[in-house]
Amino acid sequence: MFLDDDPDRAAAFLVRHPDAIWVQTVPECLEKLVESWDEVHLDHDLGGEQFVDVNRVDCGMEVVRWLVREPRKHLRRSKFTVHSHNIAAAFEMVMTLQAVGYQVDARPFGVELAETELTPTTRLERLKLGARALFRRLRRADSLDKYKSDDYE
Repeated sequence: MFLDDDPDRAAAFLVRHPDAIWVQTVPECLEKLVESWDEVHLDHDLGGEQFVDVNRVDCGMEVVRWLVREPRKHLRRSKFTVHSHNIAAAFEMVMTLQAVGYQVDARPFGVELAETELTPTTRLERLKLGARALFRRLRRADSLDKYKSDDYE
């Protein structure tokens, strides 16, 4: 499944993955996520906007909040890719999904994997910064406190 609001990106994705399903909004994505998926590709900024606040309900982060709100055992084996060019939001989406055990990576759309590889030092520094930000958010998010990571495995 491919969540993105840009028809050009969707067309390019569907050429490479003709069996994929394209959804453009959070409600469409959540409706499809009740099914099992091998791969789920998530954009953050939707509706033709760029660099939107992660707290909005009409962005990819809302899908992530839905995924972590309760265990989604049918998606445990799914591979998630966050393909947003909004690096800060993409990083938060990845760290939040990883915190509850989802298999996820970040790769801005159109960038090949080899181009996104980081040196070990850079990777470690980014993980430290992301972990700090995630833990600050998790302390504020009471809804996550009631779930143990074991529920997600």
